[in-house]
Amino acid sequence: MIIDRIQLTGKSVYFEDGSGGINIAGQTARTPALGTGKQLEISAIELLIESDEDLADLFTYQDDPLISVTVMKEMFPALFNDPFRHRVHSIAGFDDFKRGKFENCKAMDVEGIPTLVSLGTETCIWTSQRYQMPESIKIDHAAWELAASRRTPKENFLYTITLNTFNAGGGALGSLEIATSLDPSKPRIAEGLDLENIASYQVIFKAEVLRDAALYERQTTLIGESIGTPLLRAINLLEPVETIYDIHSLQELLSRSSDYHLFEFQGQPINRMLATLDLSATMVNSEQQNAGIGKFEFMKIAVADDVFTNVEARLAGELLIKIKN
Repeated sequence: MIIDRIQLTGKSVYFEDGSGGINIAGQTARTPALGTGKQLEISAIELLIESDEDLADLFTYQDDPLISVTVMKEMFPALFNDPFRHRVHSIAGFDDFKRGKFENCKAMDVEGIPTLVSLGTETCIWTSQRYQMPESIKIDHAAWELAASRRTPKENFLYTITLNTFNAGGGALGSLEIATSLDPSKPRIAEGLDLENIASYQVIFKAEVLRDAALYERQTTLIGESIGTPLLRAINLLEPVETIYDIHSLQELLSRSSDYHLFEFQGQPINRMLATLDLSATMVNSEQQNAGIGKFEFMKIAVADDVFTNVEARLAGELLIKIKN
């Protein structure tokens, strides 16, 4: 395998408008999907901003973002979203598992990872503790990790994951099955949950084990006897949060930039500025991506309408090319 590092340069590293121009004032532009063997390592966005009006007026907070940057990443297998716009609640590990209630299952170390393991072929249920939030939150996506490969026979087990949510007074908001009677081959994500005003939540994992797997424990005194089927490793809930890359003033832009220059002249308005917005991200090609429906890793920039006359945005970083012999 040959790895070639190329410094980003040329017109291809500029964000372009719909007609191929590089003035994206009032526009939304994004990087294209990467082909196989390509990886984009971004360190910053270099901005040229021009306006017929005095830019000094935009150093105060504006209700709508002047510039908004989105970094779309595959946060979990097949789940593409912006990690800068989400907080991840991970329910995993012995600490979380052992604080819950077990029915025909237990928590074990499987290949170095704490895992819920069924006991025999009966229905097993694990109910988590209720997680109390400091303030009410939203949850819009979920992803979970099973110990079983996606190539595991569908007949081995079926599972259901239920999310119970509660308001600040402890009253139930609802009970939502984010996974219903799924087999190991199905996608392990739930998108567009759109749950609000959650003061606390609880998850319930239920599995119907149809065929017992051959999991053995070295310490068991019953040599060669199966002790269960490895099932759940983690459940991740995504909470939407505000991002520092929704920039509401030029003061915010400068505070997040490693370098900037204002074209100032005595007694004259500021009509032009340069800024290097620090933003470290890596874009890769994914086996799960589908460019036709926008599911791929990219960086997007949106510039407010009727504010600037010219905005040019250029990526700084490197392109890695991997070639298999």
